[in-house]
Amino acid sequence: MWELGELRECISYLENLAKNLPSITLKTIQLEQSYEREYGLPYGHPSIEKIEAFINWMKNNGAVFDKIRMKYYAPDYRGVHTTKQLEPSEVFLKVPKSLIITAQKGKETYLGTKMLKAKLRFHWEYLVYITVFILTQLHDFKSFWKPYMSVYPRDVCHFPIFYTNEEKSLLKGSPILQHIEEEIKEMTEEYEAIVSAVPEFREFSLEEYMKNKTLVISRVFCVKMNGVVERVIVPLADMCNHNNEQISEINCNDKEFMVTANKPIKAKDPICIYYGQKPNYRFLFYYGFLIEGNKHNCIYINLSFNKDDPNVRHKEVLIGSNLAIKTFKVYETHNDKLFCYLRFIEYKGKLGIFGRYLTPEVPNVLICKFLKRKLKCPILSLENERCVLKKVKVIATEYLSKYPDSYNLDIELLQHNNLSFNTRNCIILRSDEKLILRNLILLADIALHIIEMKTIKEVEEYLNQQKDVPYREYFEKSLVPFMNKCFNKTK
Repeated sequence: MWELGELRECISYLENLAKNLPSITLKTIQLEQSYEREYGLPYGHPSIEKIEAFINWMKNNGAVFDKIRMKYYAPDYRGVHTTKQLEPSEVFLKVPKSLIITAQKGKETYLGTKMLKAKLRFHWEYLVYITVFILTQLHDFKSFWKPYMSVYPRDVCHFPIFYTNEEKSLLKGSPILQHIEEEIKEMTEEYEAIVSAVPEFREFSLEEYMKNKTLVISRVFCVKMNGVVERVIVPLADMCNHNNEQISEINCNDKEFMVTANKPIKAKDPICIYYGQKPNYRFLFYYGFLIEGNKHNCIYINLSFNKDDPNVRHKEVLIGSNLAIKTFKVYETHNDKLFCYLRFIEYKGKLGIFGRYLTPEVPNVLICKFLKRKLKCPILSLENERCVLKKVKVIATEYLSKYPDSYNLDIELLQHNNLSFNTRNCIILRSDEKLILRNLILLADIALHIIEMKTIKEVEEYLNQQKDVPYREYFEKSLVPFMNKCFNKTK
């Protein structure tokens, strides 16, 4: 396997020979083609020298990666591939602490120290200070980090907060649009707070700050260093893409960051890192891509109390929340938390029953104090559950009506091969959300029908006839067992 520099030298040597020996030309062309296959860029591409400088900088400063290399798929899109077979438990990348970017490094910059002195407070402080570090190094042409900064990505067009208006219009109806606005607002407020306290920060524009913070969010690792959980950016490791399988594992000690193979990885295969069980919403929002057929999808919905409920103030005190309770993630496969809170919202009896379902517990609900509490509530009664199911259907129908296009149209559009990357991602995201809402409506219809049945046998026979019942776990572990108890009590 050729090293990048060796291959370049060999091609250059043959090109000089070919001037006098035309027969060498064919070999030169073959090597140039090999070069493009190996590194993803045509021979002579201006980025090659930057890559070579980055690789040498990493090695000269103690990084070890003899069996892997960078490969470009597009001008600003790259990954990491093996050059040789990797075996299970083999450490194939070691990056010393000196090459790991931390929030502390950002705090030690000339701007970071002034920000600390100004006692600025941020929601996610580590993201802000890592971004400050990246910005200062990008603008310092004599920086020690220049080789890494020269290969640092610039393109953010695949992240939703940088979508065009036309692309955002494809997401009409989706809660992600509100989240985009909130993210832009938060970054703008951060930037304005910084430049207000540290005017020198204006050397970076708001757009530049937003772009680099977005890239930091997409590349940051959570590790433990010196016994403390840290968020860090690690050169070369940050170029590994996502895979649903945990084919590699990240470890960190007080001296270095390491990536280990969990299973055999063939030569020339891509090295991927498992980002975790995330819904497409999070993949798209924070990483700029999503996964078709993702089984962990969700949609965000807001729940609120009925202001006409005579017990509304008491309920607010019990769970430590005002009229707008919270935003819930509604998943494709389970929604226990959503149903728990709806049972509480829709309950019309005495509230003492909820004392044991709250954490921390409330021995006497009549004299409890306003305190944030978690709620885990099973089915309380068929009457209450009927109200819950009707509410689920109303909520899902309302959210579904916000989308201008149907789910069936989305599925039809996804059959087209000429969709742009962002367009396809928008349609996949919104279709996933619509499917969840459609299934919630179907769940409510089936459950409301079952609740009216008179025997458990009738219930079981009906469910057995339904081949594609969504949220089957709700029926098998919650509704049917509860109805069975009700039937047994009436015997």
